[in-house]
Amino acid sequence: MNKKGFTLIELLIVVAIIGIVAAIAIPNLLVALQKGKQKATMGDMKSVGTALEVYTTDNSMVPNADLITLNTATYFIPFYIKVLPLVDSWGTAWDYASGATPSDQYSVTSWGRDKAAATIGTMYQVTKIGDFNNNITFSNGQFTLGPIVKK
Repeated sequence: MNKKGFTLIELLIVVAIIGIVAAIAIPNLLVALQKGKQKATMGDMKSVGTALEVYTTDNSMVPNADLITLNTATYFIPFYIKVLPLVDSWGTAWDYASGATPSDQYSVTSWGRDKAAATIGTMYQVTKIGDFNNNITFSNGQFTLGPIVKK
């Protein structure tokens, strides 16, 4: 008998090895995807903050309209930002707040993966890079709430 092929035991061993490799790789892939969304959100927030800073420099005050109104305002686009992102990487609309006094204060907040606001006790604290549910806030040119950036 000169039959060539794999035995059932050999096939089961190969399937088991593939399963073990997949069990190790998939959680790391999911974390990398969330980390990418977090970094993209932070980049978009910095772009929006830069546009708001330039607008403030030109006009001595931040715009008091919400970002949806700014997206259609011809005085803001394309002069201060070419494309104004209206949602974070998780698909949630930004929370934009401008201060009444002084008029050059603003903040842009992303609610994170869970799309829920943090409690007052956790505001303005730096969170761990793997905490994708935590809020990210960009206020007055700097991140006041967000993940730790390792150098």
